[in-house]
Amino acid sequence: MECIKNAQKAAASAEDDITALLALGSPPPELAVLVTETLNALTPLSESNAASLCQDAGSDLCASAVDRIDQSAATLVEVLDEWAPYKQPG
Repeated sequence: MECIKNAQKAAASAEDDITALLALGSPPPELAVLVTETLNALTPLSESNAASLCQDAGSDLCASAVDRIDQSAATLVEVLDEWAPYKQPG
């Protein structure tokens, strides 16, 4: 169940992140490719439908949604690592 809850959270977070990125408008030219890559990496998570498909946690549809998120997470991590040079020191 924890895996399903994490998948649902990841899907919802991806949806929120896409909305937030798009709300920023056009990125500066030096970030345009990275923003596009980030949006492309978030899309499979946001489109997984984990929240609705996992109402029945034992269904094949739920398992497929969780698998899509799992498979997409590695790509997202790689893209997020590319943002490292743009982080502000904290």
